[in-house]
Amino acid sequence: MTMLLHDTICTKPLVHELSHIRQHVSQFLHKAGIDDAFNYELCLAIDEACANIMLHGNIDADTLINISLEYHDDYCRVIIEDNGASFNPMDIPPTNMDEYFINKQYGGLGIEIIRRIIDEMKYEHSQQQYPWNTLSLVKYFHSSRH
Repeated sequence: MTMLLHDTICTKPLVHELSHIRQHVSQFLHKAGIDDAFNYELCLAIDEACANIMLHGNIDADTLINISLEYHDDYCRVIIEDNGASFNPMDIPPTNMDEYFINKQYGGLGIEIIRRIIDEMKYEHSQQQYPWNTLSLVKYFHSSRH
């Protein structure tokens, strides 16, 4: 598939940067002609993934988050990279929502939200001298979920 539009963002993993990330992603998707509902869902998934890095990652002054946005003919791909501690979101089991609400839990739904929005999710951790975590998210325009 042909990539029609591409953009990147690089930021420090600071919670106050989440609004900047959302704004940048939303502008990119509007420029690509993406409708508001798709835009909102993809921004939410990216926000949750970045918030997890910022709030739960073992980060230091040298930690960065790189976000690559790709608009293709029938899907968007987002690649989120960070050089914090390794964490594979694929290792987290799906949330039983019935139990979640019965137990009146609060928070902890970020990965579940991403799973419900995104069509394909893949995680890799490089074992190089300077290791990076890479989370690839793909959302199709004509998903059966929409």
